[in-house]
Amino acid sequence: MAEDILVSVLQAYLKAVPTSPGFTSHEIVRRAIELDSPPRIPYSFVDPLESDVADLSFLAPLFSPAAWVPKGEIKFDQWGVGWRGTGRAWGHADVNPLADLSALDSYRFPEVITPEGWAQVGAFVAAANRASKYVVGADPITSYERLRGLMGYENLMLAMYTDRERFERLLDKLADMTIEVIRGYAELGGVHGFMTWEDWGLQTSLQIRPQQWREIFRPRYARIVEEAHRDGMHYILHSCGYIADIIPDVIEIGVDVLQLDQPRLMGVDRLANEFGGKICFWNTVDIQWSSPDAVSLEEARAEAKHMIESFGRFSGGFIARQYPQPADIGMSHEKHRAIYEAFMEAGCR
Repeated sequence: MAEDILVSVLQAYLKAVPTSPGFTSHEIVRRAIELDSPPRIPYSFVDPLESDVADLSFLAPLFSPAAWVPKGEIKFDQWGVGWRGTGRAWGHADVNPLADLSALDSYRFPEVITPEGWAQVGAFVAAANRASKYVVGADPITSYERLRGLMGYENLMLAMYTDRERFERLLDKLADMTIEVIRGYAELGGVHGFMTWEDWGLQTSLQIRPQQWREIFRPRYARIVEEAHRDGMHYILHSCGYIADIIPDVIEIGVDVLQLDQPRLMGVDRLANEFGGKICFWNTVDIQWSSPDAVSLEEARAEAKHMIESFGRFSGGFIARQYPQPADIGMSHEKHRAIYEAFMEAGCR
């Protein structure tokens, strides 16, 4: 029964969406990313399930057997991290195998995608290409998030000061593993972008000093982005929170797309005025602002239209999105659907 449901959802996910004559979803997304005058705003929606993008994060259980842990239970993933279920799509890392980096030399890194997993990924990629979608390869490493799982947040923050040599060795290993995954996607063929999820922001600042990010993390990101480009893929970075201080760095190292779920933290107009035309934004209406009932359906619709007006004036540079887990943020079905309708009316149709 579960497999039948998965197959039906996949079929719906990969169904064709309306495009202008002579254009495919893949070409529309490519043009948006490369600021090459797409015929309409591309999109990725879940209610209804309509998308120009085929995102391999849909196959997350292949990358993490501990995904979707029942609330209160602890399940170990292939990294040896024990995840406590929260009742949401994400869990909390309660058991951290590298809480003390003295264990690094004896730690055994996993095979993050098995041959069987690669076969299933390959089948999905082939089906998505037959549907002329823009195919996004998911990052199963997610270096910064992986560090938090392996080490625990406080230990991660301290190690940058107290155990810098081993910390950077671990980070280099994760970067090497990420590059190997990118090369695996390249061998499959038909993967057009590579996406990672790295939540760097707090409410008003980065989690670490921007200069510290530049010294430690930027060189590793630059290596990974360079590999993605060498293999013919765009590089897509998701980050929640306030990250304005490092967006110029992100652009300089060649990140092609920023996927933001909280654009209002930095200001939609500021993002568009300072960075529009330099990078593509793949945004939803700010989830923190829009989810409460105090924000009306009309306000949510107006925000969707405002984003298209702000970001969509650079011969591309914007992809519209709905947040894929509205129940996790307490967003009503009516508001989720209103955001979809507003995006469609403002430029996606």
